[in-house]
Amino acid sequence: MNPKISIIVPCYNQAHFLDECLQSVLEQTFQDWECIIVNDGSPDNTENIAKKWLETDSRFHYLYKDNGGLSSARNAGIKTANGEWLLFLDCDDIIENKKLEAHSRFFNQNIDIIISGYRYFESSEGVNYKRIFGRNNFLPEVYLNFDDTTDIKQLFKIKNPFVISAPLYHKDIFKTIGFFDERLKSLEDWEFNLRCVLNDFKFQHIGYEGNTKTLIRLHDSSMMRDTAKMNQNYELFLSICYSSPKYVETYGKPAPKTEKPQEKKGRKLLKLLIPPIFIVLKNKILYRTK
Repeated sequence: MNPKISIIVPCYNQAHFLDECLQSVLEQTFQDWECIIVNDGSPDNTENIAKKWLETDSRFHYLYKDNGGLSSARNAGIKTANGEWLLFLDCDDIIENKKLEAHSRFFNQNIDIIISGYRYFESSEGVNYKRIFGRNNFLPEVYLNFDDTTDIKQLFKIKNPFVISAPLYHKDIFKTIGFFDERLKSLEDWEFNLRCVLNDFKFQHIGYEGNTKTLIRLHDSSMMRDTAKMNQNYELFLSICYSSPKYVETYGKPAPKTEKPQEKKGRKLLKLLIPPIFIVLKNKILYRTK
């Protein structure tokens, strides 16, 4: 008999957090789950720790693959998952013990994506110090209900309203819109959630009952701390979005990059002030360097 929930835990170079993550899975009051630990070619001792958990409980499974990035690891987990609902739990995060139970109350209500609340915690402080804000006052969470239809698409255009480990996704979603885009090394969850909202899937928040949250670990080795990579991925993220007919149909085409009127005026004035001989020399230099 297939489990109701498949928990997919991608791992790369963070084995020191894995025990705490998997312990939080084992302590769930809702028992009908499997947990797929996906080793994304990690060079640390992820495999040894994972196999220890396989001996602890038969609901834990282990999958090794060559390194391909976070989206690739999640996709590998999706392909082997047997559950009706999927939870993507990063190996440095944890879930409170009643999270899955709280989600299960919405399983038969025609909802596609069931979202829990979440809080952050500094790794150096521990989970007892739950924070509302992430680093740099980051606060993405938005409480969504299934009947939010008026401006929900506009919301997802301007921000990703929850972290990837907050929701459970119904498995049929992946049959309809595909998997995570493996070209993206970050922002892949936002791009995937955009596809969900553009295909009119229903979102529902479970509320803030005690011990039902996802807890997001803040630490300096987190991928979100690499600003340069995040900015680079944002350009790719936009390119992928604008390549989607549904995205363009809903939000329109990107505005052309044009100079502001005052910038054009400034360039014309500058040309009038520069002697013609310098303009000729500049053009010759540019021609030679191409």
